[in-house]
Amino acid sequence: MTQRHHLASLDAFRGITVAGMILVNNPGNWNSVFEGISHADWNGCTFADVVFPFFIFILGAAMPFAFARRLEGDSATRDLYARIVRRAVYLIALGLVLNFISSMPMVAGMRIPGVLQRIAVVYVIAAILVLHLGPMRRTVLLIVLVLGHWALLTLVPFGGGPAGLARAHNLSGFVDIAVFGRHILNPWGDPEGLLGTIPAVATALMGSVVGEWLRRHQSEVAAALRPGRLMAAGVAAAVAGILWARTLPLNKALWTGSFVMWTGGLATLSLAGCYLLLDVLDRRGWAAPFLWLGFNPLAVYFLSELFGDLSDKPWLHVGGQTLTFRSWLFWDVLRPFTSIGDEWLSLLVAVATVTIWIAVARFLYVRKIRIQV
Repeated sequence: MTQRHHLASLDAFRGITVAGMILVNNPGNWNSVFEGISHADWNGCTFADVVFPFFIFILGAAMPFAFARRLEGDSATRDLYARIVRRAVYLIALGLVLNFISSMPMVAGMRIPGVLQRIAVVYVIAAILVLHLGPMRRTVLLIVLVLGHWALLTLVPFGGGPAGLARAHNLSGFVDIAVFGRHILNPWGDPEGLLGTIPAVATALMGSVVGEWLRRHQSEVAAALRPGRLMAAGVAAAVAGILWARTLPLNKALWTGSFVMWTGGLATLSLAGCYLLLDVLDRRGWAAPFLWLGFNPLAVYFLSELFGDLSDKPWLHVGGQTLTFRSWLFWDVLRPFTSIGDEWLSLLVAVATVTIWIAVARFLYVRKIRIQV
């Protein structure tokens, strides 16, 4: 029996998640989006709400493989720490670049938190914990984190009033406003704010425990049994999240503990399915586009967000009007020549956008160009 340092299922699941992120972030028209692929208004969980926690989960799941490979390759722990910190700094810088472009020309009020910024902070914290704690201690810690976050949200009074979970009155938003001022996404707070980092780390730790379990010594018989066991664990976590949601609502903006368990359970089930198909049955033909995306996930995500932000800027002048590229493409180019509903057309544009970025990812993959982010 040998330890495995790479799983195709991890790459494929990462690529599927990146495809989902691109899909929900690039509709043809922001006002014509199916409810299931737009974020929940506040409480609740849609397809759009699960893709980011899926990415955080897979970030954690890949850590045991990546760190073991580097440490066994005679890389000193200090060098590994330097690499972790350097990667986090790059991600924060890229996140701020996206925020700067998105806020133009009103850059004085530029948002500070963001998706890449949260990934960076979670990556550093989770990496340190994975390097120094075994799976059992990480499991205990992730439970402590989600329970502690629950206590903070529901028990700690703030701003002269009691604790609360409402959009306009919650501790997470209060902290964001106190720390960042107006440099947040919404007047009530930021969905990638500071307090939500605590349970986001728990999501990464959940992924790391699953990844560690997959990496351990395994025979062919054990490998065949793993998908079923993973699925059982995923169902248990998802059910726990749904039951907890009766008292602590599923909420992505707050990244509530119930949301951690629900999305972590779904992520475990999804990874189990990928593992069964790719690493046990060796059926990989269907996964090629996602393996391409998983080769440069953050680079492709950054570029897709960059072009998405630019497409929302009013730099086109058509018929005496100033339009965004997104509006021009949807209303002037596509809408006059199609009879389908606006939501369907918007979805088709999003799917086409994903297809374009898959082609870019394939170009990089075939030429073995790995952009380190």
